[in-house]
Amino acid sequence: MHKSLLRRCKLVMLTSVIFVILTGLSMFFYPGGTKFDRTAMHYNFVYNFFSDLGATTTYSGKLNTVSNILFTTALGGTGIVLIYFSKIWRAVSTDSHEFKVIGIFSKIFLIISGISFVGIAFTPWNKFFDYHNTFMKIAFCCLLGWNVLITLLELRNPKMHRIVIANIIYNLILIVYLYMIFFIYDHGMEEGLEFQAVAQKIIIYLSVVLLFIQAFGIGSFLKSADFRRSGMKNFYV
Repeated sequence: MHKSLLRRCKLVMLTSVIFVILTGLSMFFYPGGTKFDRTAMHYNFVYNFFSDLGATTTYSGKLNTVSNILFTTALGGTGIVLIYFSKIWRAVSTDSHEFKVIGIFSKIFLIISGISFVGIAFTPWNKFFDYHNTFMKIAFCCLLGWNVLITLLELRNPKMHRIVIANIIYNLILIVYLYMIFFIYDHGMEEGLEFQAVAQKIIIYLSVVLLFIQAFGIGSFLKSADFRRSGMKNFYV
């Protein structure tokens, strides 16, 4: 199990870097066009939503094939890796097995979040808006649930307290964002469009950074901790 959990950490770190590269390329190849300026010639960080990268066509009617493929690969691949990473709760503390219920629920949350990110990737908003929007909300709600539960487990480990601080900051930011998309802003509203578009991308990249930090921190702990002292005899098998 030890080597398997380490592989999961390394894969999440690698996937985080690949996600940034692929989505950056997706923005570069985006043909242009925003909801309120169809003549735009390139991706606009302020006025284009992140999901515009995965649309089959742009607001201006141009085919968005290259950007769509890169977006789908990045988001779909990340979703699959999150599902694979869901078992990581076992590695956040040498006594994490004593809190199996929290661990199992964290695993369920991350699996659902991963599936939802895959769902976002394969439901372009211009074709399946309702499904796309629903998957997006589920993905981030479950990611929040996972991070809260993982934080509870990490609080028991003094070596993970720096990660806990990052978790708490991220959780607070994500809670504010979720409140806004559920109760304040409508995706189709022109009012607050710039804020919505920028905030969405900030949350997405913050999530990627947090996952990288989690994977790095847990991986480092795995390399130095002795889980056999806690009675986990088969941990290194």
